[in-house]
Amino acid sequence: MKTTKNLELMLEEAIKSFNLAPDLERSALYTVKLPGKRLRPKFVIASAKDFNITEEITIKVACATEIMHAGSLIHDDLPAIDNDDYRRGQFSNHKIFGEDVAIMAGDLLFSIAGFLCTETGNNEVIKFFTQTLIDLVDGETRDILMSKNGSKYSKEEIIEMYRKKTGALFAFAFSFGPMMVGEDPQKYKEAGYDFGISFQILDDILDVTASFEKIGKTPQKDITENKATLVKIIGIEESQKIADTLYEEALSNLKEGFLYQEVRQLRKI
Repeated sequence: MKTTKNLELMLEEAIKSFNLAPDLERSALYTVKLPGKRLRPKFVIASAKDFNITEEITIKVACATEIMHAGSLIHDDLPAIDNDDYRRGQFSNHKIFGEDVAIMAGDLLFSIAGFLCTETGNNEVIKFFTQTLIDLVDGETRDILMSKNGSKYSKEEIIEMYRKKTGALFAFAFSFGPMMVGEDPQKYKEAGYDFGISFQILDDILDVTASFEKIGKTPQKDITENKATLVKIIGIEESQKIADTLYEEALSNLKEGFLYQEVRQLRKI
């Protein structure tokens, strides 16, 4: 599959294919086209290769995951939520297009993501993708409410929040291949959840330890503000141990193949 070039073209075409208000289209494209790792679509593509899914279907679902993720980033950065002026080293969406249009652009991207996923024609894939968005929104809301409450939450409560807000989309990406061919996707889902939780923990560690230049957003916001993170309640060292364990568990649930290699390769970065 010549998927990298196709992915970037499809991301733009997916948004431009609708007759949108110009500012809404520009706002949606702005965040979708921000420089990033494209991890979620990479995992969809790798999972699809392991199960011989056609490129036509794969590229649409890969785009759907990145578009859903982009919608969540727009909402995350809003003044009412994380109130961050930067994303991936550039101004957040609402700083360019205004809070009102940014909200609409986030909603739009969630809708386009769902539209793309329906083109698989596979009810199990469509249902799990829809559940993924529900979990993502629930996880983000838990994060917001935990921060507002100010109470000290347990490790288990924080991990469950991570599982939903970050793990759910990775779980979908990992399990796309087996779901499409009717195989049991459970181990792939669990691998995705474990990877996502590990990924979120490492992101929280970077918030404390890295510079703006490295993470592309305002550092140390989680520590200076009232965010509920594992780093806050058990420290960097113990959080790192949990992240490492979950990463190894994710690998152990994957068969050798393209997806396994993509996940394993991340440890070298």
